[in-house]
This record gives sequence, C-alpha cells and structure tokens, in this order.
Amino acid sequence: MNKINFAGIECQVLQSSPHGNYIVVKLSKRIVICGTYSNQFNWDESPDLDSGFTSFITYIGLRNELEFPRFRDLAIAHNGYFDRDDGSPRKAKRVIEFPLEIKVRGLLPESVVELVKLG
Repeated sequence: MNKINFAGIECQVLQSSPHGNYIVVKLSKRIVICGTYSNQFNWDESPDLDSGFTSFITYIGLRNELEFPRFRDLAIAHNGYFDRDDGSPRKAKRVIEFPLEIKVRGLLPESVVELVKLG
C-alpha cells in the first residue's frame, strides 16, 4: 500500500476514488481521514501542507456505544462538529478495525494529531 504524510504522521493509503477526488488514509488503528485536494465536495477548508489536502473529514472508530460520549466530547473540544446525523455512531465504513465510527468535520490537522495521541 502507498504511504503519505499528514500533519507529520506517516499514514497508510487505504483507498483512492476512481477519479482521484479523495483519498482515504489510516492515521492510527482508530483514526482515519478522507482527504481531498480539490475540495469539490465543499468541506470545511483545513489545509495540510504535508499531504497537500485542502480539506478532510475525520472518522473515529468506536468499540461500542459506551465510547461515544468520550470521543464526541474530545472532537468537540478540538473544535470539531457533526453535520446532520454524523454525530451518531454508525456501522464502520472507513475505520474497518472497529464495529462503529463517528464522522467529524472541521478539525484542524493539529487537532487530528492530538486525537491520534489520545485514541
């Protein structure tokens, strides 16, 4: 698998869209991001110089529903937010090593690094 750097962390590329519009990257067992270079999806812009992403969404893996309040609060404390039903745990699609995940928007690259350290 290919590797890239994101905010100083060497990461594994899990998936790339057919047209290269986004890349799914594993930062840790629990933290995965979906980054874009073009931001055609109109996500919050939060550029990362290492990867070249103009914006990204963060996915946090959960072992069970009981972990949700802790990681929700950590995401909010790092200026993350949830859009529509993103703040409810869902069956994991991106963080494949966990049964559940939450989708967090608006984090800065430095905040994601902190979540990787705490997770």
